[in-house]
Amino acid sequence: MLDDRQYLEPPNNEAEKVLKCYFCNEWIYNGDEYYSLDDLSCCEDCLNLHYKQTAEPIDYEAELADLECSEIKE
Repeated sequence: MLDDRQYLEPPNNEAEKVLKCYFCNEWIYNGDEYYSLDDLSCCEDCLNLHYKQTAEPIDYEAELADLECSEIKE
């Protein structure tokens, strides 16, 4: 006789817990994006909340124009 009990059990599709976010203490699962800041792991939401507000966007066109202008002066 075949033992069908294992066949009837649902598969374990739950993602593996890897790290806890330093700021919100929520689990970061295998496959989720996370960031390391001075050896502190944080999730993307906390990174945006704590650091994106203080970061300044870079104006790449202005930076390139400054580089080209300085090359012409030399």
